[in-house]
Amino acid sequence: MEQRTGGGMNEQKATGIVHSFTEQLEYSAKLSDEPSWVDFYRRLWPEMSACVRVDSPGKTQRDGIDRLIVLATGRQFTVDEKKRSEDHGDVLLEEWSVWKGEGHSQNKVGWALDPEKQCDFIAYAVIPARKCYLLPFELLRQAFMTHRSEWVREYRLPRPTRNRGYVTLNVGIPPGVLKVALWEQMHRKFGSCLELPEPMRVRSQIDFCWSE
Repeated sequence: MEQRTGGGMNEQKATGIVHSFTEQLEYSAKLSDEPSWVDFYRRLWPEMSACVRVDSPGKTQRDGIDRLIVLATGRQFTVDEKKRSEDHGDVLLEEWSVWKGEGHSQNKVGWALDPEKQCDFIAYAVIPARKCYLLPFELLRQAFMTHRSEWVREYRLPRPTRNRGYVTLNVGIPPGVLKVALWEQMHRKFGSCLELPEPMRVRSQIDFCWSE
């Protein structure tokens, strides 16, 4: 069982569970869970007209999209589905999907910080607790970037997830902490006391001259 105490790399142990990426992918794609996923989305969007799984490897999967939701109005949403087989009372965010050491050229940023990820939402299901969080991805990514140093220090798993040839580094964020961080991203100051300089006419155009 994973330890839930915080800590940095200096506290990490060389031992850990070795995972096969293929095995993890197969676990996430079990068809037996499909009715639960469809029911979850139907509760969110009663007007849903299509709920399409993206199973085949390709650009859509590489963009981090597992599901396409289509509403009767024609609106579409894309979702990346995550599952936890154990309930640790947190939301596990991937900091590094491939970590081979500080500054290594083959390090790859995790899904929770990936600026190229294309999904609208993360659907994060905790199977034993029978609950699922629907998280707006871009707000989640910005929250992680804002609090990264703090969260890594406080919540990074002391044991990295070991794969074949590399490790994956994750942080387990308490739902309450994540909720506050997302709320912060949703509320920003709007407007400022900045004033435009006096406009000047340059031929047929209006120009503003900004000074240092």
